[in-house]
Amino acid sequence: MNVLLRTFVPRRFRFETQLALRHLLSGGGQTVLTVSAVAAGVIIVIFITSLIFGLQDRLTELLTDAIPHVTITVEEPEPRPLARITDGSELSSSRIEQQAPQLKFIDNWPHVVETVRALPNVRAVAPVVSGQAFVSKGANPIGTAVVGADPDLQNVITPVTKDLISGKYLGLRSDEIVIDAELAEDLDVTTGERIRVTSGTNASDSFTVAGIYSRGQGRGSAYVTLRTGQSLFGYGTSVNVVYVKLINIYEADSVADRIMALLPYEAKSWTREFPQFLSSLQVQTASAYLISAFSLIASGFAIAAVLIVSVLQKSKQIGILKSMGTRRRQILRVFILEGLGVAIVGSLLGLVVGVTIVLLLSLFDQPVTRIGQTPEQLFPVRILPFYLGLAMIAAIISTVVAAVLPARRAAKMNPVDVMR
Repeated sequence: MNVLLRTFVPRRFRFETQLALRHLLSGGGQTVLTVSAVAAGVIIVIFITSLIFGLQDRLTELLTDAIPHVTITVEEPEPRPLARITDGSELSSSRIEQQAPQLKFIDNWPHVVETVRALPNVRAVAPVVSGQAFVSKGANPIGTAVVGADPDLQNVITPVTKDLISGKYLGLRSDEIVIDAELAEDLDVTTGERIRVTSGTNASDSFTVAGIYSRGQGRGSAYVTLRTGQSLFGYGTSVNVVYVKLINIYEADSVADRIMALLPYEAKSWTREFPQFLSSLQVQTASAYLISAFSLIASGFAIAAVLIVSVLQKSKQIGILKSMGTRRRQILRVFILEGLGVAIVGSLLGLVVGVTIVLLLSLFDQPVTRIGQTPEQLFPVRILPFYLGLAMIAAIISTVVAAVLPARRAAKMNPVDVMR
């Protein structure tokens, strides 16, 4: 012990450090209680933050994994009154009439894809043809959304492969289609069978069901290749939408604004499309911080109470030390160093126990409720190194602050009064 003190502790603090270590080692159950209070605070912070942020990831994945983070389309024309149209006529109307829906093509989509792909935070960009169609096998056509896109790109934007029950999506041919399980059940088809797709432009073609998927979120879209979608909906070589997937999904607004500044199209971010969901995530984050802060404050009061009792128990020793010439600031340092030692040991213990509890919870899986579903965690948890370090730092600071009050009390003791 003396060798360690001489090696790592400056000469001017060796006396106080040695005395603080002796107090802690001789404290027995009291020291264990104080260390346990710090560890409990860290465990609660790690558990709560891991559980809340894990739940956030689960909810965010459920919403944003199957949708693009930014959608680029041709901007909707705003209706204008006849009085604003300067075509030489004097017609006027007191009512604004909405234009009838028109086909909106993105003809220069290769340039759009190249421009967007060069932006920071962009993970993938996919030109897409999207529209409504009727799918049938024999009679009774069923309406569904059809997405025509390159399978490799679309599988990044809207993962299909991981939700496949049977068949394939990657390597899709021009005469093949991937449909969801509900549509397959309604049509009573399986992979390898033929179905007919009729678009709103009256174009019709038959396809082989190459794959069936299920997300468990209601009826999904049917997927074909980009060229097939262009032919089916009469888009030629154009597309009507470009999907963008981001690395950091919470920066979707800034990416959308940057796209609209560079291109003459409208870019919609998922955060603007679902503002209530984003607001709920922010509330959850604030709740995690508040609960963690109150947990640390509660453990800080417990630590302060234990240290005050320790000062009262050691009042005679403090009086003897002061009568031998020990200065007030030295006594102050002794108890602050005690608090620092308790904080470091307690936070490390809390880190180990907290992470262990979280890892054990992550081993439990919830029952599979649908065909093809991969087992998911019963308790969605997420261990974030940043918050682990933050919990330890906060625990150390709160413990040292809690030690200041008893340290000042000890430093102010009058040795004459104590010796009586």
